[in-house]
Amino acid sequence: MLLTGKMSFSEEAANTMRNDLDGYVWMVLDIKKGIVVAGDELVTEMKKTLFEQKCSIYDIYGVGLDLRTGEIDYSSEVNKKLIDKESTKEVPAEKKRRVEALVKYFFSELPVFKLENRGSRYSKRV
Repeated sequence: MLLTGKMSFSEEAANTMRNDLDGYVWMVLDIKKGIVVAGDELVTEMKKTLFEQKCSIYDIYGVGLDLRTGEIDYSSEVNKKLIDKESTKEVPAEKKRRVEALVKYFFSELPVFKLENRGSRYSKRV
């Protein structure tokens, strides 16, 4: 299973991933263009999909997501840029907020993120 998108995944797609992928999904994001490739394929294949869409290596980051708890794993081979000798497998601290925001956007239909979004939306109105 491999899904690509610029819009958030539907509740049906999110639930299918949660059931078919044993509750854990790997994804590769272009944080500049706001594109995600998610599924159970190798992250190198996901990265190739983004390269086909003319994404820059400097804007691509890989993460894992526990679809039941919403916990994000910021460690992936994709994050180690061969052209940057000082990069690591971890998403750099200055990029984590953008990565987290995109993950929550794409998977906003998951129950764990619906509750979080509902609370923040109402608190802004008051």
